[in-house]
Amino acid sequence: MLWNRSLVMVDKETNTLWSHLLGKAMSGPLKGTRLESIPSTMMTWKAWKEEYPETTVIRLARTSRNYDRRFYSRPADFVIGWVHEGEQAYAVGLDEIFRQNLLHKVINLSEGANVVVTFDRASTGAGLFCRDLDGQTLHFEYDSPSRMTDSSTGSKWNTRTGTAIEGPLTGRQLKPLVGIMSYAKSWRKFHPDYRLLKAGD
Repeated sequence: MLWNRSLVMVDKETNTLWSHLLGKAMSGPLKGTRLESIPSTMMTWKAWKEEYPETTVIRLARTSRNYDRRFYSRPADFVIGWVHEGEQAYAVGLDEIFRQNLLHKVINLSEGANVVVTFDRASTGAGLFCRDLDGQTLHFEYDSPSRMTDSSTGSKWNTRTGTAIEGPLTGRQLKPLVGIMSYAKSWRKFHPDYRLLKAGD
């Protein structure tokens, strides 16, 4: 089933209907209840195996073959969205990210919260991390595929995992935040008051 042209989930225990974009029960015995959101990553299987070589995978549905790099051939149709502290919704357009760099980009943002948005076009992997660490706000710059450098310490970070892999902060981890790759139209319908951000905001 669809609601606003977006997936509807149903739980087998109560037959409550849930919005996957809101994580909220829309109809049924649990109406009004919100699920706890946890960070997740959507990327190619090849890129995932590079980061986590011991991973096994559940067999995916037949529609999984539609999700490859060609899926984002029209970047203006997509946003990376998030909701700050359960209130204000934000998003960065994929076209904004592609415009900044044809292959890879990290975008530092300060509106609402200090976050860094990462995207690796080769793996289609997007990340959203808090830039605050030990009372300091880090500023990141693109370094190389799936790598970024913070200008404060010169440490190099994995853009997929938010882990420092070289330099003074080696081993430290940025806090991952819940970011959702969504159709721009869907994000707008579910979050009509969202703020569309650009590099420098």
